[in-house]
Amino acid sequence: MMNRNLDAFDARIQRIAKDEKARGRLIAGGGEVRETQVNLSQLKRAAAPKRESGELILAAPKWAMAFLLGAVAMLAGRLLGFHVLGQFIVGTDMTMVIMRHAGELAIGVVALVTAATFIGFRGGMAKTAMLAGFALMVLGESDVAGHAPFLWESMFSPEYAARVLSPAGGMENNLRALAGVLQSSI
Repeated sequence: MMNRNLDAFDARIQRIAKDEKARGRLIAGGGEVRETQVNLSQLKRAAAPKRESGELILAAPKWAMAFLLGAVAMLAGRLLGFHVLGQFIVGTDMTMVIMRHAGELAIGVVALVTAATFIGFRGGMAKTAMLAGFALMVLGESDVAGHAPFLWESMFSPEYAARVLSPAGGMENNLRALAGVLQSSI
């Protein structure tokens, strides 16, 4: 009875071995079926899926992709706020400035949450990285724009780029202003 089961198993393995894909996944050892030695590393190597060239972008760490997603979401919020909200919210009084910045933040948050939901970033590290990228673009837009001022001029306008790149627009000044607001409210 035992021999008959081994013969049936051997026949099945030989049928599977004819298929090139199945052989690589299912047979980890070599030699006769009764003599095959299989260790854990061979099984892991045989069962590991092969990556396509299009999947290599997903090989980047999720926290790095989440950081970039946060930065791009806030950049999209700034861009839409400049081109869309700028037409409706005109003026230099404090209410209009706050409404415009709040609108940019809202657009950025909606873009971030939507993209993170569809991509599947749900872990704590991914959320922290997204928040860091978002904060980078909120507070340090001028530092990022300083590396590619021509890009900011083409995306927004030369006047906006000059305002962002002015010495008063750096991250240090933004943090000082934020700290001043927080201290005055306490």
